Order: sequence, then C-alpha cells, then structure tokens
Amino acid sequence: MVVPVLLGELPAGQAAQMFTRLAPRAAPDPAKVAEVVRLAGCLPLAVSLLARVLARHRSWTLADLAADTQAGLLTLTAEHECVAAAFEVSYRLLNPAARRFFRLLSLHPGATTDAWAAAALAGVSLAEAVGLLDGLHGEGLVTETGYRRYGMHDLLRRYARNRAAANPDDDREQALDRLFNYYQHTAVRAQARLAHRPRPGPGPAATRAPLAAPALDDAGQALAWARADRDCLLACLDHATRTGQHARITAMASGLAGLLRSDGPWTDAITRHAAAAHAGRHLGDRLGEANALTDLGDARRLTGDYPGAARDLEQALTLYRDLGDRLGEANALTWLGDLRRLTGDYLAAVRDLEQALALYRDIGDRLGQAAALTWLGVVRRQTGDYPAAVRDLEQALALNRDIGNRLGQANILVHLGDVRRLTGDYPDAARDLEQALALYRDIGNRLGQATLSAALGLCGG
Repeated sequence: MVVPVLLGELPAGQAAQMFTRLAPRAAPDPAKVAEVVRLAGCLPLAVSLLARVLARHRSWTLADLAADTQAGLLTLTAEHECVAAAFEVSYRLLNPAARRFFRLLSLHPGATTDAWAAAALAGVSLAEAVGLLDGLHGEGLVTETGYRRYGMHDLLRRYARNRAAANPDDDREQALDRLFNYYQHTAVRAQARLAHRPRPGPGPAATRAPLAAPALDDAGQALAWARADRDCLLACLDHATRTGQHARITAMASGLAGLLRSDGPWTDAITRHAAAAHAGRHLGDRLGEANALTDLGDARRLTGDYPGAARDLEQALTLYRDLGDRLGEANALTWLGDLRRLTGDYLAAVRDLEQALALYRDIGDRLGQAAALTWLGVVRRQTGDYPAAVRDLEQALALNRDIGNRLGQANILVHLGDVRRLTGDYPDAARDLEQALALYRDIGNRLGQATLSAALGLCGG
C-alpha cells in the first residue's frame, strides 16, 4: 500500500520547477510562479495542489491563483497554514456533492478505501462513488494507493474532518453507521465462504444490506476481498471496541475469523476473539459468546496453547448445549476432537468426532459431516488404521466435491496423500498432494501452499 507522507519545505527554485512541471503554462512568468510557491510555503503538497488548480482552470491567471491563496491565508491560523490555504482553494472549486463526499471520506477509520465502502459511507450509488473518487483524485485531494483504491494525506484528512465537524448537514453518525453496516454485512458473507463449517446464529440477512456490495461468489473472491480490506476491517473493529459497540464487536470479529485463521497472526486472532467473547458476555448474547469462544479456542489451538484451547471450547460446548444449538454443539465437538488428537488422547478424539458426525447427519449439514470425517480419518491414520483412514477421508472428499468446497478438498487430499505415503504408495501420494497444491493456489490459501512443499518432497514431488 502506498502511504502519502508530508515532505519538508523545498528550496524555492525546486518548488518553482515542480510547479511549472505540473502547470507548464505558468513557465513564462517566473516572478508570479515564485510568489505562488512562496504563498504555498514551498511545501510539495501545497505546491502540487495549486499547480493542479491552475492546470485545470484555463481561465485563471497566476495572479488569480495568488489572490485566492492569499485570501485563504488571511483566514487561517492552522499549524500548517500554507498547506491549508492550498486546500481551501481546491475545496472551494468542488461542487456541493463532491465537497460533502470529501468531508465524509475523511471519517473512514481506515487508511484507504475502495468505491464500495465509499458508496456506503456517503449513501450514494457505486457509480456515483466511482465518479466522485475520480474527481477528487483529479484534484489531488486523494491518492491512488492501488487499483481503484484510494487514500488521503493525513493533513487533508484533518482538514476535511474539521470541515465535517463544522457542517451539521453531514450526518456523521449515520455515515459511519452505513459504513460499519457495509463492512459487517460483507465480512459475514465472506466468512460464510471461508468457514470450515456453517456458524450458528444470524447470517448476512441480520445486517441491513448496503446499497452495493461486491459479489464474493466463491472462497477465492471472499479471501481476496478480505485481504484487500483487512486493515479497514480491523480499524472498524478497533473503533467499535473503543466506542463500546458490543454487538458490532461480536459480529465483526466473527466475520474476520476465516481471514485471521488463514493469514494470521494467530496471536492477533486471540486478542480479537477474546474481546468478542467478552462483548457477547456483556450483552448477555450467549450464542455470540459461544461462537467467539469457539473461534478463540481454534486460535489458541493453532498457537499450541492446548490447555487454553480446551478451556475455551468446553465453555462454548456448554453454552451451545444449554441453548439447544446442535450445530454449535457439533462444531465445538469437532474442534475438541481435533484438539484431543493433538494431545494424543485418541479414544476421546474419536468419541467427540463421532458425536459431532451424528449431530451433523441429524441436521443435514454436509459441510460439517465432511469436517468430522476428515478429522476421524486423521485420527485413524495416526493410530495406524490406514484402511479406515482412507475410507473416512474419501467420504469427506466426496462430500466436499458435491458442495463445491475447494478448501476442504485440498485439506483432505493432503491427508490422503500422507496416508498413501505411509503405505508406500508414493505415486498416488504425490498425485493427491499436487492436486491439493493446485487447489490452494487457485483459492489463494497461503498457509496450505507453505506447508505442502515439505510433504511433496517426502513423496519425491
């Protein structure tokens, strides 16, 4: 990501050269150019903004530009008054819709935004947001940090926020509410694509749908969106935490679970999910607390904190059972079964996983069945029952293929490849692992790609 920084004052000659490169028609009048860059304090940001104004407004003379800048300086007492004067000139030239958009854009808690989020923030259509962002970029009031992704210089953001605070018509709280709804709604949709199994409780329909949102038709698109907006999602979650928006904390942490699990850092995931569990407890939202504890237990398991993971998952299991939520109960049992496997308690692992499988079958959850069968296959592999391991894993693979779960397919192929390697079937093991690697690459799963190379090496792949 490109982050704009404030450069120090330029020598007067370099500032003048910069101005005339950006506004070539000013070159014949070096004295007036020198006056304008002096009014801009020879600061690159202010110089570039004023040059853009002159370049875009063919009827203006350098004297007109100098007069407007001087007028702005007379009314300013800000710390960076030369820059602010240049902001004033650019801002006054915007139409009312662009001014409002510019002000609201500064309220975004993240460092960058795309058109989808900007549309939600301003309450306009996607097409309008794209046009307004292009216009602000043309005026130098936002910077393009990536394809169709925009940031705002800290001084410009501060200036725009001051403008927003002084304008009661901006409805700042409503704007932030729309933005948070957009991120929450879209994150929950992304999580549904990335999750290892369905999550109990309300889905995206529980959040007011934004005017426009990306499609996220598969796990690859969901992961790409979540990665692109990761910093914004975390910034919004932090804002919700600072302002005590407990319902948003549980919802947004839940929506980030798949991304944090895939990309880490897992220590960060622990912090986020612990805060979500606390928020659910504060609200008396026992289902939200149970979901957060399940995510927290998974994150602790990934960091090797098995006692902490067991404590969190057992608390979640108790809550789900008290609520009569069989999906949540099955999910917690699946994670607990895998945890028992990791600690070498294979009998307890099989018990938990078989209970989970029975629950998933009762409620008709094929994704859950595939997960339970996968871990049962892994336990049987570790206990040396290779025929049963292949049977369970092949059943899980067929279920995942039926429902189009490519991440599940890749994970199972890794386990199947391992069983075949242990039985000496190296060609088929290499085939399974190569298919898994191709799937991981297709869906952009970095963790899978990173861990598979060693396994392929063992098979001569």
